[in-house]
Amino acid sequence: MPGRDNDCQTQTTLSPMLKYIGFLGAFITVSAFIPQVVRTWRTRHTRDLSLGMVGLLVTSGVVWLVYGIVIHDWPVILTNLVMVVMNGSLVAAKLRYG
Repeated sequence: MPGRDNDCQTQTTLSPMLKYIGFLGAFITVSAFIPQVVRTWRTRHTRDLSLGMVGLLVTSGVVWLVYGIVIHDWPVILTNLVMVVMNGSLVAAKLRYG
């Protein structure tokens, strides 16, 4: 197919740039959760945290982590590894402080 070689060449050329975009997205995603984790542990107020929500976030993070490992995608792996740890710490805080 005439367009197929062109698509592969474009994908190969953009691949390094796409990785940087992935790492940028990962950094922003992780950064968004840091204030909540810090505030929760500092104040020990967890009443407004939904255990179901953070539990689902941990579960989805584990699924995304496995997916990232399977496809060898470092932005996906690192983002979800950190997200599982941070959301896991919110689950721990919720269970500890109610």
